[in-house]
Amino acid sequence: MRRILSILLLNILSIGTFSLYCQAEEENNADNNHCICYKATGGKDAWDNQANYTLNSALEKGRAYTLTLKAKASVACDMAFWPIDTKSSNKNKWGNSDDVQYLDNFKITTNWVTYTWKFTAEYPIDRLDFDFGTLNGSLYIDDVKLSDDEYGVDVVQNGDFEAGNTNGWSTVTGYNGTTFSLVNSDGKIEEPKAPEIPDTWEFAEQGDANFHIYLCFGQSNMEGNAAVEAIDKQNVPERFLMLPAVDFDSTKKMGVWCTAVPPLCRPGTGLTPVDYFGRTLVENLPENISVGVINVAVGGAKIELFMQEYKDAYIASEKDWFRAYCAQYDNDPLGRLIEMGRIAQKKGTIKGILLHQGESNNGASDWCDKVAEIYKRICYYLGLDPEQTPLLAGETLYKDQGGACYWHNQAALPKLKKAVPNSYVISAKDIPGNGKDAWHFSAEGYRMFGKRYAEQMLKLLPQATGIEEVEATKESAKNAIYYNLQGQRVNKNELEKGKIYIVNNKKIIK
Repeated sequence: MRRILSILLLNILSIGTFSLYCQAEEENNADNNHCICYKATGGKDAWDNQANYTLNSALEKGRAYTLTLKAKASVACDMAFWPIDTKSSNKNKWGNSDDVQYLDNFKITTNWVTYTWKFTAEYPIDRLDFDFGTLNGSLYIDDVKLSDDEYGVDVVQNGDFEAGNTNGWSTVTGYNGTTFSLVNSDGKIEEPKAPEIPDTWEFAEQGDANFHIYLCFGQSNMEGNAAVEAIDKQNVPERFLMLPAVDFDSTKKMGVWCTAVPPLCRPGTGLTPVDYFGRTLVENLPENISVGVINVAVGGAKIELFMQEYKDAYIASEKDWFRAYCAQYDNDPLGRLIEMGRIAQKKGTIKGILLHQGESNNGASDWCDKVAEIYKRICYYLGLDPEQTPLLAGETLYKDQGGACYWHNQAALPKLKKAVPNSYVISAKDIPGNGKDAWHFSAEGYRMFGKRYAEQMLKLLPQATGIEEVEATKESAKNAIYYNLQGQRVNKNELEKGKIYIVNNKKIIK
């Protein structure tokens, strides 16, 4: 968002159609426990780094207002206050815009100081923009108050940050990667508060054991990026159902089971691996078994979006389109997945969890630990047994298929088994990309990927062995099919030393 500010403009504004008053008063400390910290990499222009606050309702044009706030910085810097009408039809026209009031700028010091702006709104201002583009360091803001001079009612809902969140605050992205977080008044980072999850919990009673339910989450590849083709809407098995996590239309209502005709995630999304995961399961399972899926995914999402302690600040820092996607889940995608999971458990039994995410955390060293924490929370909130609830996580697009995030397949996913013992990585090798970008698969690629997810799940599901009596033996035939004592098929390369398996109607000790 580029805007032109000149000394001439400031001089005109200071004597123009509204009165402008600026004041600074030095203080030793902020007067409460929390403030917001914006971290910036020095830019060239004032607008390159911004702190933004969105008002619940726009200021009234022609009315006089007073804004005060406390601020300090890690190094001295300039900060300007440029409130804006974001709904203007003539925005950001290179110094000839009808949307921005270029109010005075101050020298921000390394001590807490109160700054005041008095102005008359020239537009129906709905966002407060604080511009500090050349700062290379941290800017701290606290006690933000904005009231009209007639009634004195403060219209800033989260200016003292004592609610312990950054609701309403954001930053303009696309320049220098400005980030922000909640900190204490000494400028120390406030550690996000994670929910306390016990090591053990009671397992929930679930519904029909022959109605298999799968929870699916992630970012754009799980959301579905390829266009749904005619073939994908044909012959969808009646035994393959979806529980929409948002309202689509009168035939697809949130929390109401319906046939899994794509799209499965949200209106406007595309084909996803979940489509052919469910179809492949139905084709290979007995006719008395149905499959249901719940898909909650957001394109571009980092894994932190699914963690309670990070999601609010993360959503606030993102672009409008991202926030719009999250808003469909009430800004709590994991909470929506849990909510739908509880509804689903009344009818069926949750058999597993599907994940495709990583492009936005490509190879991150803490990715597996965060996935493990999310997995644990899902199991706890839904009363699932981790030993009976596998996590299936898909690889990203390979380098030879044009993938930009192939490093995730080498640096992160191989460590998932250690973090989540009951997890399985689904290979994306030789799955084609869409030929348009470096992150997404083609429609045929999603069909292939979904089948691979299903093939892995079929190996994990209990199957009838046909064995009534068994005897202990250490003999086994070549190319034998192995089952564990629960009747689940096991790959030969997954056999563990010292454990008992069933093969050729006999128990064998590996």
